[in-house]
Amino acid sequence: MANLIIPSVYGSMAREKMLGRIKVAQLATALNLPDFKQVGETVVFPKFKRVSDAEDVKKGTGITVEELGQDSSTAKVMHKGKAIRVYDYDDKTAMGNFIEEANTQHAQLFAKVLDKELIKEALKTPLKTAVAVDKKITADELNAGLAMFGDEQDSEDFAGIVVHSLLIASLLNMTEFVDAGKTYNQNANGIQRNGLLGFYRNIPIFVSDTTMDNNECATLIIKKNSLAYMTKKDFDIEEEREAKLKATDLVADMMFAVKQTDDAGIVVLRKTIA
Repeated sequence: MANLIIPSVYGSMAREKMLGRIKVAQLATALNLPDFKQVGETVVFPKFKRVSDAEDVKKGTGITVEELGQDSSTAKVMHKGKAIRVYDYDDKTAMGNFIEEANTQHAQLFAKVLDKELIKEALKTPLKTAVAVDKKITADELNAGLAMFGDEQDSEDFAGIVVHSLLIASLLNMTEFVDAGKTYNQNANGIQRNGLLGFYRNIPIFVSDTTMDNNECATLIIKKNSLAYMTKKDFDIEEEREAKLKATDLVADMMFAVKQTDDAGIVVLRKTIA
């Protein structure tokens, strides 16, 4: 068994599979700040302050200079791990490839871990709007969520919309999503591929069951550069041989931190607004 596993290859395969399975994380910005590697239990995420409005120009009077600044916020570094044991006998005699299955499950697990923590952070946004019925969504409710961005609703500014799978039925019954006769709809809306269900007003809609919170389906509208994560220790796998048991433990772990980096960049739609 020990000769069947090459840790570097196994870990590389798992990382590739993980990146192929993340949904919410692909809407977040991956920050790789050089000094993060020296941070202990917390990490600082930068937030740009918004400058004030433009002023009237008066002859003989200089325009007030305003510095572009940042607010810094800290986030706790999380350390997640999982070990899977594979017995030599099972790997050689049982149906299926135990090593490949362990690799796949590691990737799925850590993709969900990262997505789940990002969702938990996004749910803290101050921008929230209520839906009438839990586990359902309407076009008017989606539009109400987008309206919270005021006149800044350009589709290219959005990373995406994240919905729970229980809301797929609502979207498939929504003419504003599936009616090909509407100019803002796209062909193949409603056919899910790699987590992407389609586009609403040219904004991609992704499906992730990590949006379930307190037994309610939360829908998130996320603008680009509004949610971020840093990795202190990238997803990694080590092999630990248990010779007396004729088994190998595949131990995976990851250290990372998440943060909302723009308080005006995420809107949550759900039944209960706290």
